[in-house]
Amino acid sequence: MEAIGEIFENIFSSGGFMPRWICGRWSETLGWLYIVANVATALAYFTIPVLLYRFLVKRKEKLFNQVFICFILFIFFCGTTHLIDAVIFWDPLYRLNAVVLGATAIVSWITVWVLYRFLPQALQYRSPAELQLVIDGQTRELAEAYQKLAISENQFKTLVNSNPDIITRIDKSLTYQFVNDSIRKVRSTGGEELIGKKLWEVQRAGDAKINERFIQHVQSVFQSNQPETFEFETYTLTSQNSYFQLSVIPLENPKGGMPEDVLTITTDITQQKQNELALQRNIDHLQLLAERIERKRKILEDFTYIVSHNLRSPVANLAALLNLLKMENDPQVKDMYIQKIDIAFTNLSATVTDLTNAVRIRQNTEIPKEEIYFKDVLERHLVNLETQISQTKSVISSDFSACEKIDYPKVYLESIFLNLLTNAIKYRSPQRVPQIFLRTFVDKDGCVTLTCEDNGLGINMEKYGAKLFGLNKTFHQHPDAKGTGLFITRNQIETMGGAITAESQVDVGTKFTILFNVHEM
Repeated sequence: MEAIGEIFENIFSSGGFMPRWICGRWSETLGWLYIVANVATALAYFTIPVLLYRFLVKRKEKLFNQVFICFILFIFFCGTTHLIDAVIFWDPLYRLNAVVLGATAIVSWITVWVLYRFLPQALQYRSPAELQLVIDGQTRELAEAYQKLAISENQFKTLVNSNPDIITRIDKSLTYQFVNDSIRKVRSTGGEELIGKKLWEVQRAGDAKINERFIQHVQSVFQSNQPETFEFETYTLTSQNSYFQLSVIPLENPKGGMPEDVLTITTDITQQKQNELALQRNIDHLQLLAERIERKRKILEDFTYIVSHNLRSPVANLAALLNLLKMENDPQVKDMYIQKIDIAFTNLSATVTDLTNAVRIRQNTEIPKEEIYFKDVLERHLVNLETQISQTKSVISSDFSACEKIDYPKVYLESIFLNLLTNAIKYRSPQRVPQIFLRTFVDKDGCVTLTCEDNGLGINMEKYGAKLFGLNKTFHQHPDAKGTGLFITRNQIETMGGAITAESQVDVGTKFTILFNVHEM
């Protein structure tokens, strides 16, 4: 180790050695040949690493960089030994030369080791001739594949062009990239003339709104990457009214992310739409028939209740008068009862006649209206209800001065009056004389209004208000209560486009308000 340390301590010293010129018998020619040869070799060795380094910097592949670096170092050290060997002729730096030779030996064996490791991998690389064969083979395969692709593309274009649907491909800049021949259904030009144009550049006259919707859907699909479909109506070259369904479908982006192109498929659904419209018309017609049938059913049902109510009171009145007549012995009183019976019978006959006429026209969807005076209807019922009014000592008053008459179905108006009066008498308070007041007027909206106010038992509106006009709903323990009168009245009023409301307080009385023509205004 001391000897090695002595070498490195005196590495640039020439002590103990003589220049090579004086060692041996060197002629001028031999010496300079030796020197020039070593210097030229050293310069060549120094140039090779520079060229290899430039090669490494410029090449893209980095597979053999370690091998190249080892060769650069190996060649550099070899050139250094040749240069020192030339210098020794004047300066005997044998110690430095020995160290450089040792370093050269180490680098040489490192290079051998690296080259040994990478030699199998290097052997896998093909020669230029082999690569040329591979390239020729791949070229032939590509040519065959291109030919097949061209055939397939032609077949695809033929298939797409023969498709009855209008098919287009649009890129992200909203430019047509492909349009099949079916575009001629709506345009006089072919699809080739649309390729390369923006969507808004090929707008037809009259299709501005459709084109705007189309552009909005295309932009939406580019943003959401989800297909969208909408329908529109336009005209074709052969028809003025045609319906189409347009679907915008995003095409998968090979690089991932949002689509770069979308496919649009426009299908002619005119026949389907016409069938749907025809079906809807049939459904509407059937619905109208069903509504008419339902209205007729309700009218007939109302007539059933009307017959029951309108005949029950006059018949009861006649029965009471006949009983009084049988029990009376005074001839003058009997004559009076006979006259009353005759009037009651006349009214009953008129009622039966009215009901008969109404039944005869039950097939009509509208019940005929006629001009009716409220006073006449009330006076007729006062006669029919004379016995009940007399027995209960009811006081019935009215004020029809503000509105004396109305155009309304007579049978309905008489039924409404009868139900209001009989209800007021039936549900009277035993604590006071029954007071019933009827009034008509025209409200600020021009609606003919009838009010019927009594001082009877009243109704708990918080408890029964929602059920007041329900079928078979009763709210007092009265033997004759059936819960049909107010139900019938409401249906009759609403059938003719009116409305009925009620205000009531328990043991104070009830007020009914009828608006006859609220839905006609």
